[in-house]
Amino acid sequence: MNDAYGGGSLKPGYQGKGMIVYEPLSVLSLRQRLGRLRFACYQFGAALLSGLLIALFLLLSVELLPQWVGWGVSAVVSLSLLIYQIGLLVRRLHDMEKSGWWVILAFVPLVNLPFQLYLYLGDGSSMMNRFGTPNPPVSTVVMLVGGLCWFINVLVLLSMMVLLVLGWFLPDLLAPYLGHLPQGWAEPVQQGLNAR
Repeated sequence: MNDAYGGGSLKPGYQGKGMIVYEPLSVLSLRQRLGRLRFACYQFGAALLSGLLIALFLLLSVELLPQWVGWGVSAVVSLSLLIYQIGLLVRRLHDMEKSGWWVILAFVPLVNLPFQLYLYLGDGSSMMNRFGTPNPPVSTVVMLVGGLCWFINVLVLLSMMVLLVLGWFLPDLLAPYLGHLPQGWAEPVQQGLNAR
C-alpha cells in the first residue's frame, strides 16, 4: 500500500507522532471495524438498493418475466441483504471491541431491539483494538446521510420498544388506537389482548 507521506509502504496502525495509517475500507470484510455513522449509512444504502431491486423484479414479473423469476430474484436479494446486514453487525461489534459472535442476539426475540439500540448508541473505541484501526474520518455525505439514518433508526427502535412495553403492561391504553389501523392489521393485536 502506498502512503501519501513519502511513497513507502506503511502498515495500518499508529506510526508515532500522532500519525495513523487507516486500513482501506472493505465493504465485505468481517475482520474490520465500522463506526456508528457508516453503520447506519451502509444499512440504509443496502436496504434501499435491495428494496428497489425486489420491487423492480416483482413488477417485471407481472408482465415481462415469469412470476417465479421475480420471486426467485426477491429471495436471492433478501438472502444477500441478510448476510450483508449480519456482516455490518459483526463489524460494528468489532468497533466496540466485542466479538462478532454477539450478533446472535439480533435473532433473539425481545432482545434484538435493545441489542440494535446498543449498536447505534454504543461508543466505538477511538484507538486501535484487536480488530484493527478505527475508521477514517467520515465524509460530509456519510455524516449527513448516516446521521439522518442513525437518528431515524434510533427513534424507530425506541418507539417500538415503548409500544411493546405499553402493549404488554397497559394494553387498554392502546386499545382505542387499534381501530385506526387498516382492515385486518388490528386482528392479531386484538386477539392477543383478548387472550390476556
